Amino acid sequence: MPTWLKQRAMTPTQYKRAIEQLGMSQLAAGRFLGVSKNTAQRYASGETEVPVSIALLLRMMIEAGIAPEE
Repeated sequence: MPTWLKQRAMTPTQYKRAIEQLGMSQLAAGRFLGVSKNTAQRYASGETEVPVSIALLLRMMIEAGIAPEE
């Protein structure tokens, strides 16, 4: 099983690094993930837990070298 699939939780720091690795700002990440700018900012600040589905998606994209389409 790939490492990105094993780790489910994502810390705010991991979230910020992941969207940075994918070349996205918090605003762009919010748009891409279908959440508001405020929600994306809350993920980055730790105010709101990053959903497992988003954590897995971001990790899979990094592992596979898939860039978000603008």
